[in-house]
Amino acid sequence: MVDKSTSQTLRRGLLVLDYFQGKDAEYSVKEIAKHLDISSTVTFRLVNTLVESGYLEKNVNSGKYRLGFNAYKLGLSADPHFSLQQLALPFLEQVAEKTQETVSMYVVNPLTLNGICITSLESPQEIKFSTPVGTSRSLYRGASKKVMLAFMEPPQQEQVFQRAIADGFTDIDELKKDLEKIKTDGFAHSESEVYKGAVNVSVPILSSNGRILAGISITFPVFRKEKDTVTTFSKYLIDAAKQIENSLEVVM
Repeated sequence: MVDKSTSQTLRRGLLVLDYFQGKDAEYSVKEIAKHLDISSTVTFRLVNTLVESGYLEKNVNSGKYRLGFNAYKLGLSADPHFSLQQLALPFLEQVAEKTQETVSMYVVNPLTLNGICITSLESPQEIKFSTPVGTSRSLYRGASKKVMLAFMEPPQQEQVFQRAIADGFTDIDELKKDLEKIKTDGFAHSESEVYKGAVNVSVPILSSNGRILAGISITFPVFRKEKDTVTTFSKYLIDAAKQIENSLEVVM
């Protein structure tokens, strides 16, 4: 007998989320309804609510649904051993120690399509640039955000382009060229693009199937930039990203 003091709708919503087991699981409303043995109409409402809340997101290519950013955040909170921040932290600390500059990690919020800082190791130097955890900015400006935009799926990129145009950004063609260069080079580099006098070098962290998981970056004042600084810093970040990706493979 079902306890009448509980919510059947909430229970069904949790069952929907529970169905998304396994790596890169994606299902249509019809598949979810069949699995849970409830009507497609009820399932559609549940799925829409979960999408609106950020716990599911729609893959515009397949038309199916997958776990969203908030489900990911909740999972990290429930299982700290699989926390991307904690897993990446030792490697980010190594980069911070080598460079003595601010090192940060960003992820994409699929609801707002902004880049959010989730980890920041501040430079010990007196003059520095800092990025507080929780800072949210558009993906079309600055290396730390553009490096994630470059590796996003084309339909999501197009959404960002349309938002940029709505915000008054006019250099979409130039932005697309930048993104192609980032994918070719494997890292992004910008100067004074968000903050005057700030240099940023960033690389992506990718899943085994090439999906963007996060971006890691080094930010420092332009007066400390030397001839080989960008090249050296990009190598440090690429090495760290590879170690993080390898560690993720082991955990997953």
